[in-house]
Amino acid sequence: MSEEQVWGMEIRLARMEERQLQLYAMVERSLAFHGDVANRLGALEHLRTKVLAVAGLIGLACSMAWDVLKNRFSN
Repeated sequence: MSEEQVWGMEIRLARMEERQLQLYAMVERSLAFHGDVANRLGALEHLRTKVLAVAGLIGLACSMAWDVLKNRFSN
């Protein structure tokens, strides 16, 4: 191999390494974004569960109050 060929291979290898580092950084950012989205979805699901529980309790209280009022006015 001539010196020019070796120099050309060194340049190509340096470019390949730079591209590889860029790809690693892109994958790392993508995984971090995926983890952030998964955490936010988990928090939203937890909030939804709380809201449904509160709505159920309010519905139960309203139903019981309606039955009490209905029985009191019907007698």
